[in-house]
Amino acid sequence: MASPISLQAMPSLEGVRVLAVSNLVKLALPPLFFASLPKRAIGFSFPRGLEGKLLGTVLLVATAAISYLADMALGPVPAVAAVWLVGGTSVVILYNSTTHGVAFIKHMCYNCRLRPIIEEHETMHLRGIRSEDEVWRLAKQKYTYEGLGLGTDPKIHSFCPIAKRLRPVDAST
Repeated sequence: MASPISLQAMPSLEGVRVLAVSNLVKLALPPLFFASLPKRAIGFSFPRGLEGKLLGTVLLVATAAISYLADMALGPVPAVAAVWLVGGTSVVILYNSTTHGVAFIKHMCYNCRLRPIIEEHETMHLRGIRSEDEVWRLAKQKYTYEGLGLGTDPKIHSFCPIAKRLRPVDAST
């Protein structure tokens, strides 16, 4: 029997907005298109804090400079392309670093019953835990493969990293 997953058991999602990586979101933020290509990549977030502020500012200034130079040399189309490819992402990184956190979840996982775990995972990263190993170590203390009913749920994708990470290691292999 699967244990219920409740948002009350998670670190506070207050101040964190979670968006599905739909085609429209990928169009608005092209780097998410590439980040979402691997099947195992189900959640994404940009750096926060000082690192995010520095990265966002550098990307924004670089985008402005490249756009200006491209406009002077090649016309407006390459300038607009530079703003589209990098500018929007730099704004999201700055927004992420100064006010609320923004996390993205792959569209196919947005309605999954494991979505709260995905949100918790990304929230941990946004709250400052950078290491994937540390996040998964904490998840293994809280959730189990059997407790979540991952072995008996046909709706869980075969490539789901949650199921793979929580699956017990077979001692016979």
